[in-house]
Amino acid sequence: MAILLSTFNGERFLPAQLDSLLAQSHAACDIWVRDDGSSDQSLAIVQRYADAHPHIRVQAGTNLGFVASFYELLQSAGAGAGYGFYFFCDQDDVWLPSKVSRALALLDGQQGAALYCSRTQYVDRDLQPIGPSPDYDRSCIGWGNALVQNIATGCTIALNSAARERLLSQPPGFCLAHDWWAYLVVSAFGTVVFDSESHILYRQHGSNTIGMQKQGLAGQWARVQRFWRRLRQAGPGWIDQLSEFDRLHGADLPEAQRHQLRMLIRSRSSWITALRASAQHYYWRVSKVDTLILRVLLALRLY
Repeated sequence: MAILLSTFNGERFLPAQLDSLLAQSHAACDIWVRDDGSSDQSLAIVQRYADAHPHIRVQAGTNLGFVASFYELLQSAGAGAGYGFYFFCDQDDVWLPSKVSRALALLDGQQGAALYCSRTQYVDRDLQPIGPSPDYDRSCIGWGNALVQNIATGCTIALNSAARERLLSQPPGFCLAHDWWAYLVVSAFGTVVFDSESHILYRQHGSNTIGMQKQGLAGQWARVQRFWRRLRQAGPGWIDQLSEFDRLHGADLPEAQRHQLRMLIRSRSSWITALRASAQHYYWRVSKVDTLILRVLLALRLY
């Protein structure tokens, strides 16, 4: 299997991550690193590790941005190597020793394209615990959710070879993030496995309250504000991502799924379609409150 690590100006936290990858209980892991044009010592750090560990392979690249960098890794790591599984890896986290073996255990036996993702343990810059990421009801994970929300945090994702082939068969000209795109594609054409256990320390770079949820009415209002900010930040890109998915994969979808996808796309330019979309149960977020907010935003076309 291959661990795919894209680096960019990550010298501060990179050694801890590389050490954790080398400490995995599942030993047969090749580590593919692509440096995305760092101006600090990231590339030198990775090269020093590669000199000591021959299963670390390093590519020095120009700055493509994280989406294109991960896609290039996904392409180059599998070319002729015959890996069965591929793991996305960020430069500033720490993997627990069981991370690879746990993902393999849950992906084992899955037929067709399959994606594994999991909860994370939020930690601060110094790896002090903040709290766990949310757990999700398995019935909420899938196509109707992937259209409007990403629950597959990139640094937790593992793909089987069939999922890799599906992702590379028609690379997107535009997507908001490689992890959301992978969740969207695999939820449409394969199986998404969510793990309630966390096997990664997910380092937060801002306030130590990131990831923690307030309770009561204050918590509900904070949820509304957070969801609003994220949707506004995505802006028209959210629908543009769905349009790109339709262009590449729409013809391969079952009729019902194609209808659900295109209703959301049309809702941006049609009040009537937006109102219809808001009343449907095709689309949901993993929280009932967030789903209600989504319906309001759809009805008012506030996206």
